Amino acid sequence: MFLLGKKSTILKSDTSQDLTCPKCNAKNTTKVSILAYYKHLIHIPFLSGGKSGTSECGKCKQQYTLSNMPANIKLAYFELKETTKTPIWFFSGLIVIKTLVLIKIFSKYF
Repeated sequence: MFLLGKKSTILKSDTSQDLTCPKCNAKNTTKVSILAYYKHLIHIPFLSGGKSGTSECGKCKQQYTLSNMPANIKLAYFELKETTKTPIWFFSGLIVIKTLVLIKIFSKYF
């Protein structure tokens, strides 16, 4: 069992109406997804590790990562990324530790 690690989760996916697949030229089949990474300790998330993106055509199953996406798909990715927020549960380990420290500090005074 690993104590420290890095995991990913899909935050948001969208099939845009105006995208065409560069390989098979099919319309409305390209699905753009936002992936978020977080670092964990004993499977309790502590820090956000950033966001990344992928796209996949539903017809020909061609996949692109962010580094090799065509320009029109990359534009749709950045529009989707702007509206996607990092979830608060990515920092739940830090919130619990801060709360415990504050309880310990204030318990001396009350």
